[in-house]
Amino acid sequence: MECNKEQKEAIMHRDGPAMVLAGPGAGKTYVITNRVKALIDEYGVKPEQILVVTFSKAAAVEMKERFEMMTGGRRLPVRFGTFHSVFFQILRLAYHYEVKDIATPALKYRFLEETLNETGYEVDDKKEFLSDIEKEISRVKGEGIEIDCYFSSACSAEIFQKMYRGYQEKLQRHRCLDFDDMVVYTYQLLKEREDIRRRWQAQFRYLLIDEFQDINRLQYETVCMLAEPENNLFIVGDDDQSIYGFRGAKPGIMLSFPKRFPDTKQIVLGVNYRCSDEIMKAAERLIGKNNERYEKHIVANKGKEQPVHMKKCENLPDEAEKIVAQIQMYQKEGIAYQEMAVLFRTNMQMRLLAGKLMEHGVPFTMRENLPNLFDTWMAKDIMCYLQLALGNRSREKFLKIANRPVRYLSRTAFTESEVSFDKLRAYYAVKNQEWMEERIWNFEYDLKNLASLSPYAAIHFIRKGIGYDEFLKTYADERNVNADDWFDVLDEMQEMARDKKSIPEFLSFVENYGDTLEEIRQEHKKQQVKEEPGVSLMTMHASKGLEFPVVFVPTLNEDIVPYRKAVQEGNLEEERRMLYVAMTRAKTYLHLSFVKERFHKEAEPSPFLYEISPALKNKINKKRGR
Repeated sequence: MECNKEQKEAIMHRDGPAMVLAGPGAGKTYVITNRVKALIDEYGVKPEQILVVTFSKAAAVEMKERFEMMTGGRRLPVRFGTFHSVFFQILRLAYHYEVKDIATPALKYRFLEETLNETGYEVDDKKEFLSDIEKEISRVKGEGIEIDCYFSSACSAEIFQKMYRGYQEKLQRHRCLDFDDMVVYTYQLLKEREDIRRRWQAQFRYLLIDEFQDINRLQYETVCMLAEPENNLFIVGDDDQSIYGFRGAKPGIMLSFPKRFPDTKQIVLGVNYRCSDEIMKAAERLIGKNNERYEKHIVANKGKEQPVHMKKCENLPDEAEKIVAQIQMYQKEGIAYQEMAVLFRTNMQMRLLAGKLMEHGVPFTMRENLPNLFDTWMAKDIMCYLQLALGNRSREKFLKIANRPVRYLSRTAFTESEVSFDKLRAYYAVKNQEWMEERIWNFEYDLKNLASLSPYAAIHFIRKGIGYDEFLKTYADERNVNADDWFDVLDEMQEMARDKKSIPEFLSFVENYGDTLEEIRQEHKKQQVKEEPGVSLMTMHASKGLEFPVVFVPTLNEDIVPYRKAVQEGNLEEERRMLYVAMTRAKTYLHLSFVKERFHKEAEPSPFLYEISPALKNKINKKRGR
């Protein structure tokens, strides 16, 4: 590959700080590996004094392999590694840590679970709660936030502080550290021990950081310390592709780099070698609406090829069918299945398309597991109601939903393994609590009423008539969380019940649903064993760094893209960046689609679509007669 003017300028940069803004498909790996070679061959830098840091082990290995190919297989002692591998090396030499001291995911979960039990805090979905807490603990550590100043979105500040301190105490008691601790401890060590800091500064005189937009505050501060006093810090990244805000990565760090290092050389790699001109222009119209970014203009090297396809679909099943038909058409035209990808905002969206692909015999691969919505605690509550309506009288099921919504029924009233409404009323009659007897009569009446309804109507009645939706709102408010995702689960569950004739039929469907998902997973595993390449199904997050000739981005609707929760939290610009990343994975064919209705409710197109194609808004408004 012959380098362009900007690439050459970046490759031949010698000393001092440099910031290379590398848009999608701009050849950043080529620039980094060639600059390492230039430092050694042109400027006489010792290979062992060069450190190249990236965010994943796979990227570090790929970069090292490319560099070795360029140097004719010479095994030069340039250090290629991830932040964690480099920081762990520093800690190992200072504190004699070993690999066995790194907490495994299972051990972290155990410590968090034990801490939760110690707090006495009750949650409905322990796995989901602990996953959210783990992410928040990671963010607190990565951003160096004072624990007393952090407000959790998963629970109250008091509970979060107990979870954080209890978890950390267990790690320290077992002389363990997690990946975030590697950053925290390295930062503290270098800050407090000048002798150790100077030793590592002398060891690594030239630092090259890949994917710099993904760096968090503590990683940044640590890297800046390592680069002193020469500040030979060469950073490569794209602020427009900063999509890991939940990990503490923010474009503001990259935007502030020239202020911290006023003599920074800035280079924009403005040629995209991946996407067609139409795809790049559409993506630029979108990302140009963000305010927190460097202004840049990317030119597509490939020129015009295919327009960006925008499609309106009736509903989710219609959208899935259309995507499968288009995939099959491309395959007949000679584009292999593995050259196509479907990118979703969340992994919950994949189930329908995965099922359709299986029906049509189209092989596919998935990076993430398909979640079972019936495993969620709110879906299990609805199932309890339906089972009780059919005559199940187990104490366990009654206790699960007795106070959802709140009926003030005491656990002590349920004295036997099988529940009798007459005995419940008798329990409160002895206490002269007539109002409770009335509540129990209403409870019994509601269950009898449910038994006569279709599954769809029954779920609707539980939510609106019995008041389960109101309970969810109150429950969410008490815990300082947002209930909208819970309502999405119930909407989808209700939609799945629409074509079922009876509650027993629906309960049977739910029982077999896990088997259906398992069938999809097994089908996926078979393809992996056979090494049969297939269409890639993945989230936008997982697609970063990849490229495909054909990309589909479905369900570009309001509340999905941008994701409602992100908008409420003020992360609209990150949502825009996420769609920008998804669009720029496409080399030739890009298909964007939205639906007219979701779960039999009218759905608005994503406002991002209007930014990509201003003509679309006029077209839709014209059809609606506005």
